[in-house]
Amino acid sequence: MNLTKEQKEQFEEILEEIGSSLDITESEYNAAVQSYESVGRYLSKDDSDLAKYEPTILPQGSFLLGTVIRPICKEDDIDLDLVCQLKNKNFHWTQADVKNKVGDQLRKHKTLESLLDEEGRRCWTLKYREKSPNGGKYHMDILPAIISEGYGILLEKAFSNRSLEEVDSLSIRMTDTELLNYASSIYVEEWPKTNPFGYASWFFQEADIGLEKSFSLRESIKPVPKYQKEKLPLQRAVQILKRHRDMIFNGDEDKPISIIITTLAARAYRKESDVVGALFGIVNRMEDFVETKEDPDTGEFYKSIPNPVNPGENFADRWRGNSIKEDNFYKWLKKLKKDLAEFVEKRGVNLQNSLSDSLGKGVISEAFTKIGVRKRMLTESGLNRFDSKIGISTSGVSFLKSHNFYGNAEE
Repeated sequence: MNLTKEQKEQFEEILEEIGSSLDITESEYNAAVQSYESVGRYLSKDDSDLAKYEPTILPQGSFLLGTVIRPICKEDDIDLDLVCQLKNKNFHWTQADVKNKVGDQLRKHKTLESLLDEEGRRCWTLKYREKSPNGGKYHMDILPAIISEGYGILLEKAFSNRSLEEVDSLSIRMTDTELLNYASSIYVEEWPKTNPFGYASWFFQEADIGLEKSFSLRESIKPVPKYQKEKLPLQRAVQILKRHRDMIFNGDEDKPISIIITTLAARAYRKESDVVGALFGIVNRMEDFVETKEDPDTGEFYKSIPNPVNPGENFADRWRGNSIKEDNFYKWLKKLKKDLAEFVEKRGVNLQNSLSDSLGKGVISEAFTKIGVRKRMLTESGLNRFDSKIGISTSGVSFLKSHNFYGNAEE
């Protein structure tokens, strides 16, 4: 990436605004939190069949990582991944029993029953789209899981210290309808293990750049995070990568999945302190972290993207049975590199159009409008300057006219 200091400054401002435009709003965020906390309170009520096991609901995935993005179409739902944690279980319960107990309890609530989708492989899904009490447009994937005694203390400690020591102790046991022991094993040690909170702890450690900005976000980095308006460079980069993926594969089930993009981005991140450096660096390096392994039984070579907190789990395991998924990942990465290279070469309206093609017209229009308003206010105060060679206001060269608009390149 060969950018002048002024070009880098302008791209940084644009990418920050694009990331901000991809964020869900604080009211959308709070509506989702209100909804899932309400479900948690209902499941743990004294007369609930699950009350004995003190069910709690916590966010996981992009909602916890601060990388959730708006859907391309305003009519589509925001995805919200949650864990329904039970402290221990009835000794005789199998995975099927735990899954069904949670589902049965949800069905006892008239409103929740009306929101409940068909049973998924691992989750129960509540579709809030049409009947949300607070107007939210989202669906919740709720993962029933078993935790051990003292888990809450371990979780708070892991997030407050952001230490990866004993990260395996944050693992939880979930249910999976496709496993042979789904309806037979009563021993949680034999149930599938997952570690969304250990993964989050790892991600935030990778994202931390040790600057004031990191510390200012500490309140947002908790098992139940607050709304986060500012984002770290890695979080912004992941949001932009996911949006670019969505633009190419919108509606395609074989698109590169978010956990693969997030994991490779975090591994490729080199603590760059700005979004521009983070994004370009990640895109150039992320392919290096796709491993090639050999199956000792068949001699077959396959791709692997290990879970950083559970190396035995391969996030790309479905590539082996469906080569389209692997092909699509590399096609996406190739297109991404091409688009980034073109962004650097373009200015003003051409740049805006190119970004719109890659990331969505609405998001880019919103981002440029925000920048334009900000620049116009600076211009009207006599503080703004404009470099016509770059096409975006900088601290150098010539003054913008008071009615001029950011991004209206003089080309």
